[in-house]
Amino acid sequence: MPDFLRIYAKQDYLTPGAAHTVELIAETVDPDENTVLLDLAAGKGEAAATLAGRFACRVIAVDGYDPFIHIAAAKFWFYNLRDLASVLRADGRQIPVRSDSIDASYCIGGPSIVGLEPALGELVRVTKPGGHVIVSDVVWREKPGPLGPEWDWMAKAQQISADEYAATLTAAGLTVERTHIHPRSDWEDYQAPMLEVAREAKTAQPADPFFAEDVESQVDLERRALDQFLDYATFITRKP
Repeated sequence: MPDFLRIYAKQDYLTPGAAHTVELIAETVDPDENTVLLDLAAGKGEAAATLAGRFACRVIAVDGYDPFIHIAAAKFWFYNLRDLASVLRADGRQIPVRSDSIDASYCIGGPSIVGLEPALGELVRVTKPGGHVIVSDVVWREKPGPLGPEWDWMAKAQQISADEYAATLTAAGLTVERTHIHPRSDWEDYQAPMLEVAREAKTAQPADPFFAEDVESQVDLERRALDQFLDYATFITRKP
């Protein structure tokens, strides 16, 4: 298993365009002190902390990776958000939250990792009728067909276009209101801290060139894919 804690050591957001997606959530939901949000695959809890801190809304952060759960909990404590933000350990396929109890829910970068249909099913279940469900994920601008082993995880990934992703959201019972395709600069902002981690690994005492090479090769892989067929999209939907 990759050392995510080390790979993402220099960044709070763990997916491309996450900060922009948080702004889309804020703009769309316009939360206040009476709003309850659910953050699925919350990572280090940065989105939850940002929204709770700005709007005094309540946020339930859900993640299944223990190191990130501990970081999120510590962040909520450090920023005095313990009365507003909480973190639950769950895998996203069975969220321990009552049905129709959340004003709006979101999953930044994780639906296809959690399992697209199960994750969407749970987000729809917990969200109140009329509430927004906002998700961001990798989509395929072009579908190249079977890929060789040199494409690593992408060779096994489902090749789903933005339109097909929107259709999956519709099939889950959601009304798609807007699709935002993130610019290449969002990827570059996301990758820069990881490349810095790799550079430091090369010069550390002792140096760790193998870890650095793994990180750099993954970034190179993503950049080649972006040139040829990948995009990143945020979908803004509403539960009827």
